[in-house]
Amino acid sequence: MIRVLYVEASSGGVLGGSLTGLYHLIRGIDRQRFAPLMVLYEPKPIEKDLAELDVPVYHVRRRRLPKDHTLRRYEGYHRVRRIGPIRSGMHNAREAARLLVEEVPAAFALARVIRGARADVLHLGNGLRANFDAVLAGVLTRTPTVVHVKGFEKYAWRERWASRHTRTMVCMTQAILDYCRERGISPRDARVVYDAVDDAWLCPRRAVSAVRAEVGVPSTAPCVGIAGNIQEWKGQHVLVEAMAQVARTHPQAHCLIVGGTHRAGTAYANALQEHARELGLNGRIHFLGFRRDVVDVMNAIDVVVHASIRPEPFGRVILEGMLLGKPVIATDAGGVPEIIEHERTGFLVPPGDVPALAACLHRVLSDPTRARAVGAAAARWARERFSLARHVQEMSQIYEAAVGERR
Repeated sequence: MIRVLYVEASSGGVLGGSLTGLYHLIRGIDRQRFAPLMVLYEPKPIEKDLAELDVPVYHVRRRRLPKDHTLRRYEGYHRVRRIGPIRSGMHNAREAARLLVEEVPAAFALARVIRGARADVLHLGNGLRANFDAVLAGVLTRTPTVVHVKGFEKYAWRERWASRHTRTMVCMTQAILDYCRERGISPRDARVVYDAVDDAWLCPRRAVSAVRAEVGVPSTAPCVGIAGNIQEWKGQHVLVEAMAQVARTHPQAHCLIVGGTHRAGTAYANALQEHARELGLNGRIHFLGFRRDVVDVMNAIDVVVHASIRPEPFGRVILEGMLLGKPVIATDAGGVPEIIEHERTGFLVPPGDVPALAACLHRVLSDPTRARAVGAAAARWARERFSLARHVQEMSQIYEAAVGERR
Protein backbone atom coordinates (compact mmCIF):
# COMPACT_ATOMS: atom_id res chain seq x y z
CA MET A 1 0.00 0.00 0.00
CA ILE A 2 1.49 3.33 -1.09
CA ARG A 3 0.65 6.27 1.14
CA VAL A 4 0.28 9.43 -0.97
CA LEU A 5 0.27 12.72 0.93
CA TYR A 6 -1.40 15.49 -1.11
CA VAL A 7 -0.40 19.04 -0.18
CA GLU A 8 -2.77 21.86 -1.14
CA ALA A 9 -1.35 25.28 -0.30
CA SER A 10 -4.02 27.55 -1.77
CA SER A 11 -5.43 30.35 0.37
CA GLY A 12 -7.95 33.14 0.05
CA GLY A 13 -10.99 31.40 1.51
CA VAL A 14 -12.14 29.85 -1.78
CA LEU A 15 -12.24 26.41 -3.37
CA GLY A 16 -10.24 26.47 -6.59
CA GLY A 17 -9.51 24.18 -9.50
CA SER A 18 -6.29 22.87 -7.97
CA LEU A 19 -7.97 21.28 -4.96
CA THR A 20 -10.95 20.18 -7.06
CA GLY A 21 -8.57 18.37 -9.40
CA LEU A 22 -6.92 16.54 -6.52
CA TYR A 23 -10.36 15.60 -5.18
CA HIS A 24 -11.34 13.97 -8.48
CA LEU A 25 -8.03 12.11 -8.63
CA ILE A 26 -8.62 10.77 -5.11
CA ARG A 27 -12.14 9.71 -6.08
CA GLY A 28 -10.78 7.58 -8.90
CA ILE A 29 -7.61 6.15 -7.35
CA ASP A 30 -7.44 2.44 -6.49
CA ARG A 31 -7.79 2.26 -2.72
CA GLN A 32 -6.38 -1.28 -2.73
CA ARG A 33 -3.06 0.11 -3.95
CA PHE A 34 -3.00 3.65 -2.58
CA ALA A 35 -3.90 5.35 0.69
CA PRO A 36 -4.52 9.08 0.07
CA LEU A 37 -3.98 11.72 2.77
CA MET A 38 -4.43 15.49 2.51
CA VAL A 39 -2.66 18.54 3.95
CA LEU A 40 -4.50 21.88 3.84
CA TYR A 41 -3.16 25.29 4.81
CA GLU A 42 -6.60 26.61 5.71
CA PRO A 43 -10.08 25.10 6.26
CA LYS A 44 -11.87 24.28 3.01
CA PRO A 45 -15.52 23.43 2.30
CA ILE A 46 -14.41 20.24 0.54
CA GLU A 47 -13.26 18.65 3.80
CA LYS A 48 -16.68 17.08 4.32
CA ASP A 49 -16.42 15.40 0.92
CA LEU A 50 -12.92 14.14 1.75
CA ALA A 51 -14.20 12.74 5.04
CA GLU A 52 -16.85 10.79 3.13
CA LEU A 53 -14.00 9.24 1.13
CA ASP A 54 -12.17 8.35 4.39
CA VAL A 55 -9.28 10.66 3.56
CA PRO A 56 -7.47 11.97 6.67
CA VAL A 57 -6.94 15.75 6.56
CA TYR A 58 -4.03 17.48 8.29
CA HIS A 59 -3.93 21.24 8.81
CA VAL A 60 -0.61 23.06 8.64
CA ARG A 61 -0.51 26.72 9.58
CA ARG A 62 1.69 28.89 7.41
CA ARG A 63 2.32 32.48 8.41
CA ARG A 64 2.02 34.90 5.52
CA LEU A 65 3.78 38.23 5.24
CA PRO A 66 1.28 41.07 4.67
CA LYS A 67 1.20 42.30 1.09
CA ASP A 68 0.05 45.76 2.13
CA HIS A 69 1.79 48.20 4.45
CA THR A 70 1.65 51.88 5.42
CA LEU A 71 4.47 53.03 3.11
CA ARG A 72 2.47 52.03 0.02
CA ARG A 73 0.22 55.02 0.66
CA TYR A 74 3.02 57.50 -0.09
CA GLU A 75 4.05 58.49 -3.60
CA GLY A 76 7.68 58.95 -2.46
CA TYR A 77 7.87 55.27 -1.61
CA HIS A 78 6.80 54.29 -5.12
CA ARG A 79 9.28 56.74 -6.69
CA VAL A 80 12.16 55.29 -4.69
CA ARG A 81 11.00 51.76 -5.44
CA ARG A 82 11.30 52.41 -9.18
CA ILE A 83 15.09 52.83 -8.84
CA GLY A 84 16.63 49.60 -10.15
CA PRO A 85 19.13 48.67 -7.40
CA ILE A 86 16.69 49.65 -4.65
CA ARG A 87 13.86 47.66 -6.24
CA SER A 88 16.15 44.63 -6.56
CA GLY A 89 17.34 44.96 -2.97
CA MET A 90 13.79 45.26 -1.63
CA HIS A 91 12.74 42.22 -3.64
CA ASN A 92 15.65 40.14 -2.30
CA ALA A 93 14.92 41.29 1.26
CA ARG A 94 11.29 40.26 0.94
CA GLU A 95 12.22 36.87 -0.53
CA ALA A 96 14.61 36.29 2.39
CA ALA A 97 11.93 37.29 4.89
CA ARG A 98 9.44 35.04 3.14
CA LEU A 99 11.87 32.12 3.39
CA LEU A 100 12.57 32.66 7.09
CA VAL A 101 9.10 33.67 8.28
CA GLU A 102 6.82 31.64 6.01
CA GLU A 103 8.53 28.75 4.32
CA VAL A 104 11.13 27.31 6.70
CA PRO A 105 8.69 27.01 9.66
CA ALA A 106 6.05 25.52 7.35
CA ALA A 107 8.62 23.08 5.95
CA PHE A 108 9.42 21.76 9.43
CA ALA A 109 5.71 21.48 10.25
CA LEU A 110 5.13 19.56 7.03
CA ALA A 111 8.09 17.31 7.76
CA ARG A 112 6.47 16.35 11.07
CA VAL A 113 3.24 15.48 9.23
CA ILE A 114 5.13 13.47 6.59
CA ARG A 115 6.88 11.39 9.25
CA GLY A 116 3.75 10.99 11.37
CA ALA A 117 1.64 9.96 8.38
CA ARG A 118 4.42 7.65 7.11
CA ALA A 119 3.99 9.11 3.63
CA ASP A 120 5.73 7.27 0.80
CA VAL A 121 5.35 10.03 -1.78
CA LEU A 122 4.33 13.69 -1.79
CA HIS A 123 1.99 15.18 -4.38
CA LEU A 124 2.19 18.98 -4.31
CA GLY A 125 -0.87 20.51 -5.93
CA ASN A 126 0.21 24.14 -6.45
CA GLY A 127 3.45 24.16 -8.40
CA LEU A 128 7.00 25.03 -7.42
CA ARG A 129 6.52 28.60 -6.25
CA ALA A 130 3.60 28.13 -3.85
CA ASN A 131 4.88 24.75 -2.65
CA PHE A 132 8.52 25.71 -2.06
CA ASP A 133 8.15 24.87 1.63
CA ALA A 134 6.80 21.42 0.74
CA VAL A 135 9.78 20.80 -1.56
CA LEU A 136 12.01 21.65 1.42
CA ALA A 137 10.02 19.21 3.55
CA GLY A 138 10.51 16.50 0.93
CA VAL A 139 14.27 17.12 1.02
CA LEU A 140 14.31 17.05 4.84
CA THR A 141 12.47 13.72 4.97
CA ARG A 142 13.96 12.26 1.78
CA THR A 143 10.47 11.67 0.44
CA PRO A 144 10.06 11.54 -3.38
CA THR A 145 8.12 14.58 -4.54
CA VAL A 146 5.68 14.97 -7.40
CA VAL A 147 4.99 18.63 -8.20
CA HIS A 148 1.80 19.41 -10.11
CA VAL A 149 2.32 22.62 -12.08
CA LYS A 150 -1.00 24.25 -12.90
CA GLY A 151 -0.08 27.78 -13.89
CA PHE A 152 2.28 30.15 -15.68
CA GLU A 153 4.31 31.17 -12.65
CA LYS A 154 7.21 33.54 -12.08
CA TYR A 155 10.41 31.54 -11.82
CA ALA A 156 13.78 32.48 -10.30
CA TRP A 157 16.74 30.62 -8.82
CA ARG A 158 14.54 29.27 -5.98
CA GLU A 159 12.20 27.47 -8.33
CA ARG A 160 15.07 26.19 -10.49
CA TRP A 161 16.68 24.75 -7.33
CA ALA A 162 13.35 23.23 -6.27
CA SER A 163 12.88 21.62 -9.68
CA ARG A 164 16.21 19.80 -9.31
CA HIS A 165 14.93 18.30 -6.04
CA THR A 166 11.65 17.17 -7.63
CA ARG A 167 11.24 13.56 -8.69
CA THR A 168 8.50 14.26 -11.28
CA MET A 169 6.94 17.49 -12.53
CA VAL A 170 3.43 17.01 -13.87
CA CYS A 171 2.13 19.79 -16.13
CA MET A 172 -1.58 20.18 -16.89
CA THR A 173 -0.94 21.10 -20.53
CA GLN A 174 1.85 21.14 -23.09
CA ALA A 175 1.74 24.94 -22.97
CA ILE A 176 2.79 24.84 -19.30
CA LEU A 177 5.56 22.32 -19.92
CA ASP A 178 7.00 24.43 -22.74
CA TYR A 179 6.81 27.53 -20.53
CA CYS A 180 8.71 25.79 -17.71
CA ARG A 181 11.45 24.47 -19.98
CA GLU A 182 12.00 27.91 -21.52
CA ARG A 183 12.69 29.24 -18.00
CA GLY A 184 15.21 26.65 -16.93
CA ILE A 185 12.94 24.44 -14.85
CA SER A 186 14.63 21.05 -15.12
CA PRO A 187 13.39 18.21 -12.91
CA ARG A 188 14.57 14.65 -13.52
CA ASP A 189 11.23 13.80 -15.10
CA ALA A 190 8.72 16.21 -16.65
CA ARG A 191 5.56 15.25 -18.48
CA VAL A 192 2.04 16.34 -19.42
CA VAL A 193 -0.91 14.71 -17.68
CA TYR A 194 -4.25 16.25 -18.53
CA ASP A 195 -6.68 16.74 -15.66
CA ALA A 196 -10.01 14.97 -15.61
CA VAL A 197 -13.46 15.11 -14.03
CA ASP A 198 -15.22 12.16 -12.47
CA ASP A 199 -18.39 11.55 -14.53
CA ALA A 200 -20.09 10.08 -11.46
CA TRP A 201 -19.62 13.42 -9.70
CA LEU A 202 -20.67 15.48 -12.73
CA CYS A 203 -24.23 14.23 -12.53
CA PRO A 204 -27.09 16.77 -12.21
CA ARG A 205 -29.50 15.91 -9.43
CA ARG A 206 -32.18 18.58 -9.89
CA ALA A 207 -34.39 19.49 -12.81
CA VAL A 208 -33.35 22.48 -14.89
CA SER A 209 -36.73 24.13 -14.31
CA ALA A 210 -36.33 23.87 -10.52
CA VAL A 211 -32.85 25.41 -10.56
CA ARG A 212 -33.92 28.24 -12.84
CA ALA A 213 -36.96 28.99 -10.72
CA GLU A 214 -34.74 29.20 -7.63
CA VAL A 215 -32.28 31.69 -9.17
CA GLY A 216 -34.91 33.78 -11.00
CA VAL A 217 -34.43 32.73 -14.63
CA PRO A 218 -37.53 31.93 -16.73
CA SER A 219 -37.55 28.37 -18.03
CA THR A 220 -37.62 29.46 -21.68
CA ALA A 221 -35.13 32.33 -21.47
CA PRO A 222 -31.66 31.99 -23.05
CA CYS A 223 -29.16 31.65 -20.22
CA VAL A 224 -25.43 32.26 -20.26
CA GLY A 225 -23.17 31.42 -17.34
CA ILE A 226 -19.65 31.62 -15.97
CA ALA A 227 -18.30 29.65 -13.00
CA GLY A 228 -15.13 30.34 -11.07
CA ASN A 229 -13.76 32.34 -8.17
CA ILE A 230 -14.47 36.07 -8.45
CA GLN A 231 -11.10 37.58 -9.36
CA GLU A 232 -10.27 40.22 -11.94
CA TRP A 233 -8.08 37.96 -14.07
CA LYS A 234 -10.99 35.51 -14.42
CA GLY A 235 -12.69 38.17 -16.57
CA GLN A 236 -16.22 38.24 -15.18
CA HIS A 237 -16.32 41.96 -16.11
CA VAL A 238 -15.73 41.04 -19.77
CA LEU A 239 -18.87 38.88 -19.73
CA VAL A 240 -20.90 41.59 -17.96
CA GLU A 241 -19.97 44.13 -20.63
CA ALA A 242 -20.65 41.61 -23.40
CA MET A 243 -24.10 40.91 -21.94
CA ALA A 244 -24.94 44.60 -22.30
CA GLN A 245 -24.42 44.18 -26.06
CA VAL A 246 -26.18 40.83 -26.22
CA ALA A 247 -29.23 42.38 -24.52
CA ARG A 248 -29.86 44.51 -27.63
CA THR A 249 -30.54 41.46 -29.81
CA HIS A 250 -31.58 39.00 -27.09
CA PRO A 251 -33.47 41.10 -24.53
CA GLN A 252 -34.72 38.00 -22.71
CA ALA A 253 -31.22 36.60 -22.10
CA HIS A 254 -30.03 36.04 -18.53
CA CYS A 255 -26.56 35.48 -17.12
CA LEU A 256 -25.43 33.52 -14.05
CA ILE A 257 -22.13 34.38 -12.35
CA VAL A 258 -21.22 31.53 -10.02
CA GLY A 259 -18.28 31.47 -7.61
CA GLY A 260 -16.98 32.53 -4.24
CA THR A 261 -15.05 35.76 -3.79
CA HIS A 262 -11.32 35.48 -3.15
CA ARG A 263 -10.15 37.59 -0.19
CA ALA A 264 -8.11 39.69 -2.60
CA GLY A 265 -11.09 40.15 -4.92
CA THR A 266 -13.69 41.76 -2.62
CA ALA A 267 -13.35 45.24 -4.15
CA TYR A 268 -13.53 43.75 -7.64
CA ALA A 269 -16.67 41.76 -6.79
CA ASN A 270 -18.40 44.87 -5.44
CA ALA A 271 -17.40 46.93 -8.48
CA LEU A 272 -18.63 44.14 -10.76
CA GLN A 273 -22.13 44.22 -9.29
CA GLU A 274 -22.20 48.01 -9.42
CA HIS A 275 -21.14 47.95 -13.08
CA ALA A 276 -23.94 45.52 -13.91
CA ARG A 277 -26.42 47.95 -12.36
CA GLU A 278 -24.92 50.88 -14.30
CA LEU A 279 -25.39 48.93 -17.54
CA GLY A 280 -29.08 48.40 -16.74
CA LEU A 281 -28.70 44.63 -16.30
CA ASN A 282 -30.55 44.37 -12.98
CA GLY A 283 -32.64 41.23 -13.01
CA ARG A 284 -30.67 39.86 -15.97
CA ILE A 285 -27.35 39.13 -14.30
CA HIS A 286 -27.51 36.95 -11.20
CA PHE A 287 -24.58 36.75 -8.77
CA LEU A 288 -24.97 33.39 -7.04
CA GLY A 289 -21.77 33.21 -4.97
CA PHE A 290 -20.26 29.89 -3.95
CA ARG A 291 -22.54 26.93 -4.67
CA ARG A 292 -22.16 23.33 -3.58
CA ASP A 293 -24.64 22.39 -6.34
CA VAL A 294 -22.52 23.93 -9.09
CA VAL A 295 -23.20 20.93 -11.36
CA ASP A 296 -26.96 21.55 -11.21
CA VAL A 297 -26.43 25.26 -11.85
CA MET A 298 -24.15 24.67 -14.85
CA ASN A 299 -26.64 22.17 -16.24
CA ALA A 300 -29.30 24.90 -16.17
CA ILE A 301 -27.12 27.13 -18.39
CA ASP A 302 -27.42 27.12 -22.19
CA VAL A 303 -23.94 28.48 -22.93
CA VAL A 304 -20.90 28.19 -20.65
CA VAL A 305 -18.42 31.06 -20.85
CA HIS A 306 -14.77 31.13 -19.84
CA ALA A 307 -13.48 34.72 -19.94
CA SER A 308 -10.02 34.79 -18.33
CA ILE A 309 -8.02 37.82 -19.47
CA ARG A 310 -4.69 36.10 -18.71
CA PRO A 311 -3.58 32.79 -20.26
CA GLU A 312 -5.50 30.02 -18.50
CA PRO A 313 -3.31 27.01 -17.73
CA PHE A 314 -6.16 24.53 -18.24
CA GLY A 315 -9.64 25.72 -17.35
CA ARG A 316 -11.44 22.99 -15.41
CA VAL A 317 -14.80 24.73 -15.86
CA ILE A 318 -14.33 24.39 -19.63
CA LEU A 319 -14.02 20.62 -19.30
CA GLU A 320 -17.01 20.45 -16.96
CA GLY A 321 -19.15 22.42 -19.41
CA MET A 322 -18.08 20.18 -22.29
CA LEU A 323 -18.86 17.00 -20.35
CA LEU A 324 -22.32 18.39 -19.60
CA GLY A 325 -22.86 18.76 -23.35
CA LYS A 326 -22.86 22.56 -23.30
CA PRO A 327 -21.42 24.79 -26.02
CA VAL A 328 -18.43 26.52 -24.40
CA ILE A 329 -17.01 29.91 -25.40
CA ALA A 330 -13.48 30.32 -24.05
CA THR A 331 -10.49 32.62 -24.41
CA ASP A 332 -7.87 31.54 -26.94
CA ALA A 333 -4.74 31.54 -24.77
CA GLY A 334 -2.62 29.30 -22.55
CA GLY A 335 -3.67 25.67 -22.48
CA VAL A 336 -7.26 26.28 -23.63
CA PRO A 337 -6.61 25.55 -27.36
CA GLU A 338 -5.49 22.06 -26.29
CA ILE A 339 -8.99 21.46 -24.91
CA ILE A 340 -11.20 23.15 -27.52
CA GLU A 341 -11.09 22.85 -31.28
CA HIS A 342 -12.67 26.07 -32.57
CA GLU A 343 -16.10 25.66 -34.18
CA ARG A 344 -16.09 21.87 -33.62
CA THR A 345 -15.93 21.24 -29.87
CA GLY A 346 -16.43 24.84 -28.76
CA PHE A 347 -15.64 28.43 -29.63
CA LEU A 348 -12.51 30.51 -29.02
CA VAL A 349 -12.34 34.30 -28.67
CA PRO A 350 -9.40 36.62 -27.89
CA PRO A 351 -8.86 37.35 -24.17
CA GLY A 352 -10.50 40.54 -22.94
CA ASP A 353 -12.24 41.22 -26.29
CA VAL A 354 -15.77 42.30 -25.34
CA PRO A 355 -17.09 42.75 -28.93
CA ALA A 356 -15.74 39.32 -29.96
CA LEU A 357 -17.37 37.62 -26.98
CA ALA A 358 -20.65 39.45 -27.57
CA ALA A 359 -20.64 38.49 -31.26
CA CYS A 360 -19.94 34.84 -30.45
CA LEU A 361 -22.70 34.78 -27.83
CA HIS A 362 -25.10 36.28 -30.36
CA ARG A 363 -24.21 33.58 -32.92
CA VAL A 364 -24.59 30.72 -30.46
CA LEU A 365 -27.86 32.00 -28.95
CA SER A 366 -29.29 32.64 -32.42
CA ASP A 367 -28.68 29.07 -33.60
CA PRO A 368 -29.70 26.62 -30.84
CA THR A 369 -29.47 23.63 -33.19
CA ARG A 370 -25.86 24.38 -34.02
CA ALA A 371 -25.14 25.03 -30.33
CA ARG A 372 -26.52 21.63 -29.33
CA ALA A 373 -24.45 19.89 -32.02
CA VAL A 374 -21.25 21.54 -30.82
CA GLY A 375 -22.11 20.66 -27.22
CA ALA A 376 -22.67 17.01 -28.13
CA ALA A 377 -19.37 16.85 -30.03
CA ALA A 378 -17.63 18.46 -27.06
CA ALA A 379 -19.00 15.85 -24.66
CA ARG A 380 -17.78 12.98 -26.86
CA TRP A 381 -14.33 14.55 -27.27
CA ALA A 382 -13.95 15.32 -23.56
CA ARG A 383 -14.89 11.79 -22.47
CA GLU A 384 -12.40 10.34 -24.92
CA ARG A 385 -9.39 12.56 -24.16
CA PHE A 386 -9.95 13.64 -20.56
CA SER A 387 -11.28 10.49 -18.93
CA LEU A 388 -10.70 10.03 -15.22
CA ALA A 389 -9.52 6.45 -15.81
CA ARG A 390 -6.69 7.68 -18.03
CA HIS A 391 -5.73 10.42 -15.57
CA VAL A 392 -5.67 8.02 -12.62
CA GLN A 393 -3.65 5.43 -14.53
CA GLU A 394 -0.95 7.94 -15.47
CA MET A 395 -0.69 9.37 -11.95
CA SER A 396 -0.63 5.89 -10.41
CA GLN A 397 2.33 4.93 -12.60
CA ILE A 398 4.16 8.08 -11.46
CA TYR A 399 3.61 7.24 -7.78
CA GLU A 400 4.70 3.64 -8.21
CA ALA A 401 7.84 4.62 -10.12
CA ALA A 402 8.79 7.18 -7.44
CA VAL A 403 8.28 4.79 -4.54
CA GLY A 404 9.93 1.87 -6.34
CA GLU A 405 13.03 3.97 -6.95
CA ARG A 406 13.12 5.09 -3.32
CA ARG A 407 12.89 1.53 -2.03
